[in-house]
Amino acid sequence: MRWLQDPSWALIAVAITTIWKELGLNVLFLLAGLQNVPDDLMEAAQIDGASRWQAFWRVQLPLLSPTIFFLLVVGTIDAFRSFTQVHIMTQGGPIRSTEVLVYSVYRDAFINYRFSYASTQAITLFLILVALTLIQFRVGERRVHYQ
Repeated sequence: MRWLQDPSWALIAVAITTIWKELGLNVLFLLAGLQNVPDDLMEAAQIDGASRWQAFWRVQLPLLSPTIFFLLVVGTIDAFRSFTQVHIMTQGGPIRSTEVLVYSVYRDAFINYRFSYASTQAITLFLILVALTLIQFRVGERRVHYQ
């Protein structure tokens, strides 16, 4: 199957490669967060009779919440910055099915020389990202537990 030539599958293929590209860094951050959980708390949970599953959900996951929150905010911003994958894999095609906002800014500014339209799109992208980040901080920060 020619994923990058089918308009209904091209964006999915780009999304899969973007997820694959970002997965390693996310796993690295989560591993660092897991290694930062104090052994005393895990030992106390085992002494109290908690299973491994209960210790994970009630001890480790709440202590990982700052790391998860950071990865969600950064991942959302990175999702809107997926220029490189689109440019290398499809250049916005087929039939503009993979033309995301960042690639549209690039195309309008540096190929079509419509700088005012591209700057308007860039400001719109900035405002969307600020709004999403503020929403994430309002909703997500309540669930973050710091040590």
